[in-house]
Amino acid sequence: MNAFFIVAVVLNWVVVGVGCWLSWQLLRQNGRVLLRLDELEKRLDELEFGESSSSRREEALTGNPEIRSAESEIDESLVTSAATGDGDPARRFTNRSPARSRIKRDGLEAGTSAPSFRLPRITGGELSLEELRGKRVLLVFSDPHCGPCQMLAPHLEEFHREQAEISVVMISRGEPKENRAKLKENGLTFPVLLQQQWEVSRLFAMFATPMAYRIDENGVIAQEVAVGVNAIVALMAETKGSDQTAAAAAFR
Repeated sequence: MNAFFIVAVVLNWVVVGVGCWLSWQLLRQNGRVLLRLDELEKRLDELEFGESSSSRREEALTGNPEIRSAESEIDESLVTSAATGDGDPARRFTNRSPARSRIKRDGLEAGTSAPSFRLPRITGGELSLEELRGKRVLLVFSDPHCGPCQMLAPHLEEFHREQAEISVVMISRGEPKENRAKLKENGLTFPVLLQQQWEVSRLFAMFATPMAYRIDENGVIAQEVAVGVNAIVALMAETKGSDQTAAAAAFR
């Protein structure tokens, strides 16, 4: 009887020990899986937003605030394949929910310093945000295949012509040729720049188009991001109204 009791106790302890050992192994494996998922998330974000090139990773790691884009020919094949799920099987994962991505997508807060960038103009040359320091800027993100962006274009041109003291700058993406065609079609006379994929959109924490930021003379975001035609038109009207109020006060 005593021997049977001792064997039962020993077996219980063996079972407990094996259970603890298995639990520990599961925790270790779970930790490894989480680390691998974290790394996969980063790589998928690179695929989705076209940041897989080593030069851009080095810029990010060294803390360089400027995104320099010297190439005039834009290669969209990476993002196009990612959006359609064609090509590399890994790109199919780029259709995952935005909520699962670790990339900030809700815009920068007012009072935040606007991220610096330098991009090619579709008419030739380059333009950086630093060159506009001392001026107020209406920075608009667009896309040649975005219907609302085309609806917004005439309003932007009108605002640009009426508010000469405010620099209207558009950042688009896609092929230079199709962007030049849109520029001509809409009669735009303000600078239109091209990002390669989403690199500047990512800096400004928003990937929707059209969307706009108002940036003050010191390079600080003066108001939270405006997304959509109505919001951007309202932002322009508010800016125009505040300028008229200030001018009337100064006249008195």
